[in-house]
Amino acid sequence: MIGTFWEKYFVMILTAAIGTIGYCLNINTKRNKIIYGCIGGVVSTFLYCVCMEAQMSLLMQNLIPATVVTLYSEVLARIVKAPATVFLIPSIIPLVPGGRLYYTMRAIVDGNGADAKIYAMETLVIALGIAAGIVVISLMFYHVSHKNIQYKVRFDQMVKSAQKEAEASSSAQK
Repeated sequence: MIGTFWEKYFVMILTAAIGTIGYCLNINTKRNKIIYGCIGGVVSTFLYCVCMEAQMSLLMQNLIPATVVTLYSEVLARIVKAPATVFLIPSIIPLVPGGRLYYTMRAIVDGNGADAKIYAMETLVIALGIAAGIVVISLMFYHVSHKNIQYKVRFDQMVKSAQKEAEASSSAQK
């Protein structure tokens, strides 16, 4: 089972890794961060292949890898101390529906409205899956990090007011 999976999808995963490296070099990603983007691209493609093999819907085939890769990017951003987009964008590149978008445009140019509609719907579903996966995880991390900032500000205000009260009470006792 695993052997047939690798036979079927090895080239796809390998080309995703090479394409991700090429994209990282094209956008001038720092050399020490290229490997993280490449790992993200491999993970997203691997998960896409697993979801495809499990015969999930087109939406889920893109939602699950996008969610996992966004989680990977957000966690890695905190570890490496870099923006999450440095890891997220190269990791998502293998999922982008460029081929379907091309076929949509070609069907429109050829005047084949039925095929254009099918390809356009598939393209929109894929884009929706990718966007939803990114938004859900990014919002979770945004709210968690901003709650920590709010608590820190409140704690600092409480400490300052406690210090002022202590100073006031010590000066009143003198």
